[in-house]
Amino acid sequence: MRTSNRNYAATVPFVEALARLGLRHAAITPGSRNTPLAFAFAANPEVADSSHHDERSAAFFALGMARSTRQPVALVCTSGTAAAEYLPAIIEGRNARIPLIVLTADRPPETRDVGAPQTIDQHGMYGRAVKWSYEAPVPEANPDIVNAFTALAGRAWSAAVDAPMGPVHLNLPFRDPLVPVVVPGDVPDDLPEPVFPSYSPPPPATPAVELVERVFNSLISKKTVIVAGPTNDPDFAAPASDLATRAQIPIIADPLSGLRAGNHPLTNVISTGDWLARRGDLDDALRPELVIRFGATPTSKSLTNWLAANRDIEQVLFEEAGWRDPSASASHLIRSDATRAATVLAARINEPVSPAWVDRWRHAEAAVIESYDLPYPSEPAVVETLNTSLPAGAALWIASSMPIRIMDAFFTPVERDIAMYGNRGANGIDGLISSALGTAVGTNRPTFVYAGDLSTLHDLTALATALRMEVPVTIVLVNNDGGGIFSLLPQADYPEWFEKHLGTPHGLDFAKLAEAFGIEHHLPTTRDSLGDLIATPATSPRIIEIRTDRQQSADLLRSMWKRIARG
Repeated sequence: MRTSNRNYAATVPFVEALARLGLRHAAITPGSRNTPLAFAFAANPEVADSSHHDERSAAFFALGMARSTRQPVALVCTSGTAAAEYLPAIIEGRNARIPLIVLTADRPPETRDVGAPQTIDQHGMYGRAVKWSYEAPVPEANPDIVNAFTALAGRAWSAAVDAPMGPVHLNLPFRDPLVPVVVPGDVPDDLPEPVFPSYSPPPPATPAVELVERVFNSLISKKTVIVAGPTNDPDFAAPASDLATRAQIPIIADPLSGLRAGNHPLTNVISTGDWLARRGDLDDALRPELVIRFGATPTSKSLTNWLAANRDIEQVLFEEAGWRDPSASASHLIRSDATRAATVLAARINEPVSPAWVDRWRHAEAAVIESYDLPYPSEPAVVETLNTSLPAGAALWIASSMPIRIMDAFFTPVERDIAMYGNRGANGIDGLISSALGTAVGTNRPTFVYAGDLSTLHDLTALATALRMEVPVTIVLVNNDGGGIFSLLPQADYPEWFEKHLGTPHGLDFAKLAEAFGIEHHLPTTRDSLGDLIATPATSPRIIEIRTDRQQSADLLRSMWKRIARG
């Protein structure tokens, strides 16, 4: 194929260079202009390629795979608005630090800005949403151009994986012929083998010894709490839990921190940080003198508001790159990989700092959990059932908006390997099921989705993909016929406009939607039947629907909050 014509003389080595660097999957959408890329990926035995009808869904599929494997995934599309459909997932990838290699095929420069069909300005079209963007030369079968392509593969790979990880964009223009037809004289017989770059990434940043000592000295002399926000590193939970256990200090764990479920010690993992911050415990009996922060901004608004309101407390933020401190409350920002920082600090601890301090937190956590009211059907009851019924080794994707907040409030620590994911970089509800499909294909874990009705409607294309790719994903769908989270906000006090613009009821029958897609559908009427369905391995895509009432759900959460607030 490489010797057929100039397009393949460039794209075949380009794909091989990516494969040698470690690329193992390309998500491709159909089109004519991207044929030289699609065929080159299809012909490479080292790179699996998947085909997707919809660019938006394909981009989130790649995002989900890259998030869970922590390896770049390539996206390949044709020219025109197809490339624009990638933007939501690219934005999520940039904010959440997910490595994507976005390859947009384009028409050659002479066709631009002259009214040629399916031709838009693609060069740099993603702006600051990507870490790096470049336009490749039009392929030629000469050593300079071919090696420029293999070098671009190396540059794209390194830019995507260097800290902080993120998406990169290559725009690749092609002239006809787009198929690997032999063009006599197009590729010289003596065209030399290209140079294939290798890349050695720098080791994870480790905090300087003197900074470790500074934090250590504060930790052993002050009442300390760890706040662990969302992280992408599955290796973070073990050293973070080890640090909390050795020092006997509490660790407030976001559901996406990796700490709420696993085989690491869970004794000091606090799942009720949102409730405790909201109730005022952190300003009273549980008020710390030192906060050690890892990861992205926590899901809990009450907790982030508390961090912002307590800048007088020493707050140390370990951050490998960037500056994720929206409350501007960090008194010290230390450049370090979170996993390395937790490991180094844990190794420095020789004896418990304050067992009585962590006991106070444990008692507060237990008292809050004791106050839970989890009637079925309700959102909290669904989370409790996921907690008790998900199989070991499962992956769970959680929708933004209401589901992640319910998960944060009610998913208690569990000694089982459950990998939890969510698109919390930009906090959008789109692409949820597609992201889960990427994780399922990339990790082979039994994969579940905790979704709302609106996040499911946003990503219906993924149902067709799941069936076509034979991915046995389980969608646990809480259907409250609209935007449930808004019923808890001040906007609900304006009923004349609320339902149309925020409540947005749709009245759709998900059983009929599932039937249209050929997807298995269940409507469990009891908590036990829901648990049995979750615990039963899926053999094909399925929807488990739980119907709830928005107003009743809002009333339940408000009454529970009043009960917990009373202590």
